[in-house]
Amino acid sequence: MSFRPLRFAAPVLATLVVFAAVVVPVSAAAEEDFAAWLAALRREAQAAGLSPATLESALDGLAPIPRVIELDRRQPEFTQTFWAYLDRRVTPARIERGRALMARHASLLRKVAARYGVQPRFLVAFWGLESNFGTHTGSFPVIGALATLAYDTRRAGFFRAQLFDALRIVEAGDITPAAMRGSWAGAMGQMQFIPSTFVNYAVDFDRDGRRDLWHSLPDVFASAANYLSA
Repeated sequence: MSFRPLRFAAPVLATLVVFAAVVVPVSAAAEEDFAAWLAALRREAQAAGLSPATLESALDGLAPIPRVIELDRRQPEFTQTFWAYLDRRVTPARIERGRALMARHASLLRKVAARYGVQPRFLVAFWGLESNFGTHTGSFPVIGALATLAYDTRRAGFFRAQLFDALRIVEAGDITPAAMRGSWAGAMGQMQFIPSTFVNYAVDFDRDGRRDLWHSLPDVFASAANYLSA
């Protein structure tokens, strides 16, 4: 998930690149409660300007995902030091992979750097940290995961806002609900943007009419640069 502290981690990683369970079933009563909650959310979303077509494609048939709640409940506290974290995440193999990919995409990275003023090494480091250079982007249905977390009471306000932004991304035509896959907490694409970050910083750099952070490297790098330069 993309949060501001990564702006400080990415330069350190960039330097290294250059130089060196049981699932609890959902009860029938809980499903009925969720359906009522979802109906109210649909009315609110339509009142906020989202089209019936978008809401139908995104929300019809939606049900809570028990695995999402399980993962949310089991989050371990982050007790590692920063350097211990780096030792675990920044391996020699990942550094070599980063160097190779930076060379392969040098032309595109230079264009993005010229537009946003963010050096290629920082973008490649960000990319490697967030999704192992696009190889691990998550398999959860983002709208279903966010709806599950928004229905839950622990951080309902935060995830409800993320759900509305995810619906706005669908409304804009950037991706379909079925293709919007990501982490259990709603982080998406090769830079693992949460929906609010996507809405505010994603860029259609290849000018194909969509901000595609899953498949388009021009969009991926430009969006990361736009975010890091903000």
